[in-house]
Amino acid sequence: MYPEDFDDIVVENKNDFAKHEVPVQVAICIHQLEAQVNNGGFDQYFHNTSGMFALETKLALRTIGAIKTASLLEEAILIGYPSGYPADSSLHQELLSDSDESLEKLGELDNEFYGYSDDLSGLVNAYLRINT
Repeated sequence: MYPEDFDDIVVENKNDFAKHEVPVQVAICIHQLEAQVNNGGFDQYFHNTSGMFALETKLALRTIGAIKTASLLEEAILIGYPSGYPADSSLHQELLSDSDESLEKLGELDNEFYGYSDDLSGLVNAYLRINT
């Protein structure tokens, strides 16, 4: 069950991530997004290893039908990476914009995220039931 079954899964790089089946990858992405944004906002999400999986997370959100949350992440990516998300995702930390304006805009998105327009747990669990 999501999220409990994913609390202890640690993914620090793309190789760790690739070791998991696609449905587990989807759940891992969303779990990392929730954990990081709820703890310190999109800024923290991008500053930590989880930011390396921003594009995979955007796809994961769309895969489970979390359209509003996917839109928030897309917007956060545009704010955090005004020149575009790096092709080499290992550069996500050093290329992240940390201007006051970016941080303020990300903070506004954090507040929208906290409203949980999408039932992420319900959507992930439904997806996992069908795909595992």
